[in-house]
Amino acid sequence: MRGAMFATTMQRADSWLQWVERACALVSGVAVIAAMLLVATDAMMRHLFAMPLTFQLVLTQDYLLVALLLLAMPWGYRSGGFIRLDFLLTALPSRPRQVVHRLGLAVSSLYIAKLAFLSWEQFEKAWSRGDVVMGVIDWPVSWSWIWLPVGLGLLALRLVVDALSPHRFETGTDHV
Repeated sequence: MRGAMFATTMQRADSWLQWVERACALVSGVAVIAAMLLVATDAMMRHLFAMPLTFQLVLTQDYLLVALLLLAMPWGYRSGGFIRLDFLLTALPSRPRQVVHRLGLAVSSLYIAKLAFLSWEQFEKAWSRGDVVMGVIDWPVSWSWIWLPVGLGLLALRLVVDALSPHRFETGTDHV
């Protein structure tokens, strides 16, 4: 009874997390398109009319690129879009391989969660001080930091769900 209830809880957590990961991946895709359009428009304006978009560089590099990378990271992990270094893992028999794999996911989730926590502290510090990047537009630094705790926090949750889910055995095999 307990095992079935735990499995159901993990399936619900996985379903909810998949929905959030897809939403973040969609936002990441919008950030990619916005970055491409801004860079292309800036290049055309600069070369054809000698009138560059002076705000484009800061917006693209400090906000859009950070968002597109970090928001897509949990979805990328879930869909198997990463380099697997599993040659030692595959040499193990099935049961020890599962244990080592789950331990690796658990330890990785702790590290990623710590990074999410530290980046949240940076966001809060920048927010409370009202830090800005001065230029043509005074860009709030805090909104550059917010994408880190969101993306890393989701990745940490994904790693925890994968480490605890009863049906997960191999990295990325049943996420696709």
